[in-house]
Amino acid sequence: MTRKQRAGRSTAAGFLMMFVAATGSASTPTEAELQQEVEQRLSKEEVVGFSVEVAVRGDEVTLRGEVPSLWHKEWALDRARGTDGVVAVVSYLTIRNGDGAEELARAIAEAIRQYPFYTVFDYVSVTIEDSIVTLSGVVTHYPDKPGDLYERVSRVPGVKGIINQIEVLSTRLADDRIRVALGRRLFGHASFDRYLGVAPGLHIIVLNGYVTLKGRVFSEMDSLQAESIARSIFGVIRVTNELRTRKQLEKAAARKGAVGSAD
Repeated sequence: MTRKQRAGRSTAAGFLMMFVAATGSASTPTEAELQQEVEQRLSKEEVVGFSVEVAVRGDEVTLRGEVPSLWHKEWALDRARGTDGVVAVVSYLTIRNGDGAEELARAIAEAIRQYPFYTVFDYVSVTIEDSIVTLSGVVTHYPDKPGDLYERVSRVPGVKGIINQIEVLSTRLADDRIRVALGRRLFGHASFDRYLGVAPGLHIIVLNGYVTLKGRVFSEMDSLQAESIARSIFGVIRVTNELRTRKQLEKAAARKGAVGSAD
């Protein structure tokens, strides 16, 4: 081996020793340090920080306590899991009970109605069983409406779980043209300008040229008029009229034990 080769090998060995020393210097946090770090991360959301107890055993974190909503529970779990040094998180977190089924239903419907991207071309229905909420229906493709609505509902106090079955409609240009044309024709009609921005809600669902009218109307006459207008739009293949008056919807909800739509 030449002197030059010996010098190169010596330099490489030196770098290896430095690397081992550097990696070895990053010590594993103690249980007390890990607990303090998790508690600090949780304290950034005041309600969670004061309501959740943190216990650490090795690299496993256990959370106990009561939080006001599903959103707070999921937030706390994500913060704990994202802490450096945490390998597993065990949750005994519970969600505070709401003010009753009717109040919970109203709060969920209001959360959906106030979503700024919930339009006449979307339709979401809600059912509740033992504080578990099922979201069903269809929405247009922009923005991420299923994700946004999940988050909004998860923030409602008393919601303990969400089954998200909301589907996204197609992005076909032809369907968008039908939506625009039908929306203008329908709400430009003298009988339907009163439906803009207020309940009862009338919804237009368009999928591959098929139109479904859903929601609530003031009268059966309005239902028939809306169907007639929808059939007159170029590109519409078929119209299904599922519009109901308030009394009809209340009877259907009573039979199914459902909350109904967000309107």
